[in-house]
Amino acid sequence: MVEPKRYTPHLLYQRRQKEHVREQWRNLKLVVDWTVWLYLLVPGMLYFIGYYASLWTKALPAWASGGISLPLLTGIIELIILTGGVLLFIEEADVLFLKSRRVWMRTLMKRGLVRVTILQLGKMMLITALVAPLLVRVYDMSLLQIVLTSIWLGTAASVQVIAIHMIKVRYTGWRRWLSLTSLVIAMGWTTIRISTWMLGDSYTWKTMLSIAAVLLLLITLIQMRLHMKGTFEGDVREGLRSRLRLTALMLSQAVKKPKSPQTRTIIFRKSRKLFRKRSIPNRTAEIAFKAFFRNSETLKLILQLGSLSIVAVALPPFPVNVIVCGLLVIMLTVMLYRAWDGLATSEYVQLVTYDSAALHKAGSIMVRMLLLPLVALMGYVMGVFWLGWFVGFLTAACTAAFGYAAVSVAGWIRQTRA
Repeated sequence: MVEPKRYTPHLLYQRRQKEHVREQWRNLKLVVDWTVWLYLLVPGMLYFIGYYASLWTKALPAWASGGISLPLLTGIIELIILTGGVLLFIEEADVLFLKSRRVWMRTLMKRGLVRVTILQLGKMMLITALVAPLLVRVYDMSLLQIVLTSIWLGTAASVQVIAIHMIKVRYTGWRRWLSLTSLVIAMGWTTIRISTWMLGDSYTWKTMLSIAAVLLLLITLIQMRLHMKGTFEGDVREGLRSRLRLTALMLSQAVKKPKSPQTRTIIFRKSRKLFRKRSIPNRTAEIAFKAFFRNSETLKLILQLGSLSIVAVALPPFPVNVIVCGLLVIMLTVMLYRAWDGLATSEYVQLVTYDSAALHKAGSIMVRMLLLPLVALMGYVMGVFWLGWFVGFLTAACTAAFGYAAVSVAGWIRQTRA
């Protein structure tokens, strides 16, 4: 007769870890169309591999060769470190059995802390491999120094993630946010300062010394975490947040968060006149302009599109940047006219009898008011990144003129089709 396998804390941890992985995989399969992603990922990976290889073989871009310093690079990596978390796989039902068994609880916590340390070390090794061309060609690091840098960043990331976790399970409310803010600022500043201090002739020995010191701190933090008492509810709360983070992210794209009622708007709180001439088209365009900014959804959309458009015209070389800028102006013009159609067909406008010509003129005025400042900023940024700050004013004027013409042509086409 085969003796049944004894259930141990290690087997419990493995079962819960496997269930967590399966749950995350099921959530991904529910919302991700893998056929579509295959068409996106394969070209994206090929482009990334080619770009990464060019960083090793070709001349480095201006932003990489002299525009990025080690403190800035470490600061960007620090932001990536702060995205990590600790998952101990402690559940609500454990209060009935595991809470009274310290060996089982400490085993789950110890395995969870070792897991997060391994994950952070692997993540920092991947990040270091991605920025290796900069470390070799800009900072003249050897292979040994790059490996030590990844270990240093991995141990520092583990310390930060566990320290943040200890505050999250201990405090709530304003004490939690005050402690987290102070800790994040202090750890980020320390990491950047130590990384800058290590750079130099004795980089290898300084890095090894820093790794040894951070390892001692990491072991101390793990021991402190294992001996913390009265944190069961905090462990369960943070475990639920970590397990449901991916689910919440996917649901946020499909389900809108209910809005709290607002009695006052953020922009245009007072009804001030924007036009001296109080004609019907001017007053209607003024109402539409204010309504556009008072709606948080449309305001958020125009800010996102504007930011992406500015980046899109700043990065490409000539003449690609000019072509992209022209296409973006046309696209934004069409988008804003569609936003105007939503207002022109609303119940509010239907209450008033409008002349069709006046309504078309109001739409052109509203679109022009929204478009011209944005396209002028796009033109200025394109000129600054292309030929310098002085030329930016000329490109801004040309882009604004093109935007004015695009609005006029689009308005004429819409009027003839109406």
